[in-house]
Amino acid sequence: MSMSKMEIIKKYAQEEETRLLLARVLDKLEESEQKNIAKSTKFLNESQRALVEKVIAKIGNPRCFFFGGYEGANRTVLTFLPDYLEPEQVKEAETEAETEAETDNYPLAFIRAEYKSEKALSHRDFLGSLMGAGIQRETVGDILVGEGSCDIVVLKEILPYLLNNFESVGRVKVEATVITAKKLKIPEEKFVLVKETVASSRLDNVVAAGFRISREKASAHIKAGRVMLDHLVCLKADKLISEGDVIALRGMGKIKLEEVGRRTRKGRIAISIKRYI
Repeated sequence: MSMSKMEIIKKYAQEEETRLLLARVLDKLEESEQKNIAKSTKFLNESQRALVEKVIAKIGNPRCFFFGGYEGANRTVLTFLPDYLEPEQVKEAETEAETEAETDNYPLAFIRAEYKSEKALSHRDFLGSLMGAGIQRETVGDILVGEGSCDIVVLKEILPYLLNNFESVGRVKVEATVITAKKLKIPEEKFVLVKETVASSRLDNVVAAGFRISREKASAHIKAGRVMLDHLVCLKADKLISEGDVIALRGMGKIKLEEVGRRTRKGRIAISIKRYI
């Protein structure tokens, strides 16, 4: 690293929680490089991952990859690799394994919690019960709620405790069993497609179109720090947005700029936006 650990932390982290996060990540990198072994962080949410991605790009993109058990996972662990392993080897071993024992050398485990109840249980119900069982949020990845069951990605280190202590969600009894990544039931994305025209692909224009608010309100939300662009707060209303960029507005949800089309006869740009529901 051309910059020292303290210089990196000072440059990219203002809050104590973020400083501790970066310190733990850089410790894993140092240990991996010194011992030439794979080392993984705990789960990172999308904002934490976006920040960590900026940092590892700045220090030269060491050999590493993010993975949460399946492609497109919201919560992921970052694994630093020794020189004898490639990212695809690890991902393939984790997802293609037929038995849980085949993934002993990798950090993730997967459980399915099945239940019988007339009332459908929600993501919040499962998360609340896990936290109530004394499990730390950073040890739990995505919680994939289905009909009558829920698949949960966790760190392998908490698996024994989880299997012994996770017996109910509220008053509903659940039966937790170990599954492989290959058997995860991944819910389909739910969204509506919004088609609009904008004067330009500035952030305030796209926010206004995607959330059906005025450009003035969109700009106010941006200046107040309530808008995140690709999981990091963006305070620039005139920031130009590209296809694939994800925008979240606190309290109003998340959108993705799906397509930027041609200019209309009036000189406006046709865009398509996914608004997640």
